[in-house]
Amino acid sequence: MPSKEQKKCFLCPLLGVAKCSNCEVYYCTAEHAALHSDGSYCFPYKVGYIKEKGRVLYATRDIKPLELILVDPGTVVGPNYRSTCVCITCLKGLDSITLCTGCSYPVCDEKCMREERHMKECCLLAKSSANAKQITKSGISEGYAPVTILRVLLLAESLSESWTRTNELMDHLTEKTVHPLEWDWYENSIIRYIREDLALAKRFSVKDIERSIGLLNVNAVCLQFSKARGIPAKEVGKGLYPIFAIMSHECICNARYIVDPKTFKMYVRARVSIKAGTELTVQYLSALWGTFKRRKKIKEEWYFDCTCRRCSDPTECGTYSSGVQCLDCNTGILLPEDPLDYSSPWACNRCSLAISSSRIQTLVEDIESEVDSILTTQQYWRYKEILLKYSGTILHPAHWILTTARRNLIQYLCYSNTEDVLHILNVEERFKLCEDFLNVLKKVDPGWSELNMFILREYHFAKLNILERYYASGVINIAEFSVKSRNSIEALDKVKKQNEYLEFDT
Repeated sequence: MPSKEQKKCFLCPLLGVAKCSNCEVYYCTAEHAALHSDGSYCFPYKVGYIKEKGRVLYATRDIKPLELILVDPGTVVGPNYRSTCVCITCLKGLDSITLCTGCSYPVCDEKCMREERHMKECCLLAKSSANAKQITKSGISEGYAPVTILRVLLLAESLSESWTRTNELMDHLTEKTVHPLEWDWYENSIIRYIREDLALAKRFSVKDIERSIGLLNVNAVCLQFSKARGIPAKEVGKGLYPIFAIMSHECICNARYIVDPKTFKMYVRARVSIKAGTELTVQYLSALWGTFKRRKKIKEEWYFDCTCRRCSDPTECGTYSSGVQCLDCNTGILLPEDPLDYSSPWACNRCSLAISSSRIQTLVEDIESEVDSILTTQQYWRYKEILLKYSGTILHPAHWILTTARRNLIQYLCYSNTEDVLHILNVEERFKLCEDFLNVLKKVDPGWSELNMFILREYHFAKLNILERYYASGVINIAEFSVKSRNSIEALDKVKKQNEYLEFDT
């Protein structure tokens, strides 16, 4: 006889009224049943609780790498507060502007203009065209600022099951004073606009709008869709995914999400093998960032201090991703004595030198600014100069800034005209670039990811090119060429199969 605890709904605290016919999971409503199974496949997750974290998700059975863990249809999707010109409905970038005949916001076509979600807000946005008129074909404007917040407010009015799940999320409004300038902007650009320009003061209180802003800021996922996998994509909007939002952050996580750009449904898959009863975790930030930058950003955006195994380890899992060459002995590496203390002194692992955290951060931020300027000027070949200038001289060769530079240089070499990039790196150098990157990635970001697939593909293409050259010049015989090339071909076939999980149409 199952206990009361076992009969609880897998997604909420209520008692289940029915048990899944394929597994031991209980659910309380038909809506929750649909989030547990698609009819033939049971998603292997359930909500649990950890005192230090609150609600979390657990694996209900053993899960294999790449296996689907959950599908979150999302509850609110919309444009960013500040955005380039995108369709207000599907968020596609627009080269030419077609205006909605009701609210004057940009749309793709008649279909997007008449889409059900937009129709609900169109008559409200039509009460003032001031924001819509700010939007131009080029540049970033604040014209979209109230749109996604208005969608959250309309969802709240629906009192639907989707709103119930969204309303359970945290808004961290008690930390408003941490970002006073941001909240001044929200007051002027969103709250006043909705209440005064759109004349909705009687319908939506200041408290209602602030709650919506808090929910979106703390829980929304950035929506980024690239035309080619591995290329950094511009952020086109944000979405609220209440099931996904329950998942905790771990800098070295066991799951990864992708969003279908057509339906905006989120698919969460296992990155590695996961045992039953294990907490399901995701990353909130890039794994390529160093500990100081990651923890600081996490604290600013999500109001908690990460103490995971990577953050707690000065060497960051043996990669030395934040290591700085000793300023005295030149052979030792400077690392924080206590990586969980933002102001911890840094000490050399070879000599007695110890210096302040502020001095390290000034050094790192100066180099980071130099690297960031490459994106601004689009002189991507300068990443090679950065690697030659700082690797092993100022920064540890696997420092996160250099790892990021390697990633960006590999992407540039891959997606640029071949004739233009041949003079930057020969095939052996390109292979070494991928090898160095992979050696860091497998420690700080192990398992399946789009970036892992991209780098593995470039690594094995370069390896095959080298093998073909060695065979043609007689350095290796046919037997050695066959064995080593077969390994790379098999690895490329595996990457190709993994890539199919990103093709939603298939």
